[in-house]
This record gives sequence, structure tokens and C-alpha cells, in this order.
Amino acid sequence: MARKNRNTRSIPPIIKLHNLEKRFEAREIVLDIGVNPANPKQKETRIRRQCSYDRLLSRCVITQKQRDCLDRFAILCEQSVGRTKNIYATISDLFHNKQIYGRDFEPTFRQSRAFEKIFEIRNMLGVFNSDIIVMISIGNMNCQEIGKRLNIEKNKLYGNINSACIRLEEIMEGI
Repeated sequence: MARKNRNTRSIPPIIKLHNLEKRFEAREIVLDIGVNPANPKQKETRIRRQCSYDRLLSRCVITQKQRDCLDRFAILCEQSVGRTKNIYATISDLFHNKQIYGRDFEPTFRQSRAFEKIFEIRNMLGVFNSDIIVMISIGNMNCQEIGKRLNIEKNKLYGNINSACIRLEEIMEGI
């Protein structure tokens, strides 16, 4: 009689439908059950990317409100990217590579407003806290990677992450 391996996770049908088995097994994506906006009485299953700040929330390093602020910061960064779809594109790169990004590159109103907010947040956070927030929200780095990059012990790093998220929450309330 063969023994069942209980350590393997079964793959849900919605994952198989979208051919995301490898990403699900690598725990890059997770299933989320939420309320349907069209019908609040009905629940629906969603697939979403596993973020590093979700792991921090599950470990109780940050609160739900701070997690939402990190999510809003990531959305602001995506809005500031605009047509390029490249977070690390510089302005000179946009003008010299017109065939890639289009002939007449001009930032949209939404894009320029997002840049203003990001610069304002970055100035209020300071360099160190801003680096931590960018590594968590944009870089999707876990605590080990951030600790190696900043050369900080794990216990001190949790305190630094918590203080950076508290400061971001205070700034986001004002914006």
C-alpha cells in the first residue's frame, strides 16, 4: 500500500485554468477570497501576487493600515512610470530612445502628479526610510535581502521597517 505525501499542496482549478502552476508552487502567487464589488453578498476567489509586505503583516511587524499605505505607494510608483513600463527609465533615456517610447514623449497629468507625490513622500521620509520603503514595496525584497543590503541585524531591521512604515502612514494621511 502506497503512502500519500501530505506535504504537497493540491493545485486549485483556477490556477490550472490560467497556467500558473509553477508560480503557485513557488509561492509567488496566492489565492485570496474577497467580496464581489458588484454583489456584496457574494464572495469571489482572486489570484494575487504574494508581496513581501503581506508576509510582514502576517508576522505582525506592520499593521493592516501600514500595509495599505505600502500598496498605495506601489500604485503611485506604477502611475509615475506611464508609457515606458520601466520603473528605472530616466528622462534622458526617454528622449534619446524615441523609437521605443514614442515620438513625442510628454508625461501625462496623472503621471506628473504621481511624480510630485513620490518626491514629496521621499523628502518627508528621508533617505534611509525611503530606501527601506522602496525595497519592500517596489523591490519586493524579504527581510533577509534587506538586512544583507543595509548590513543590519534582524531584530534591528524589524524596528527600522516598523518605524519607516509608521512614518509612511503619517505622510499618506496628510496627502
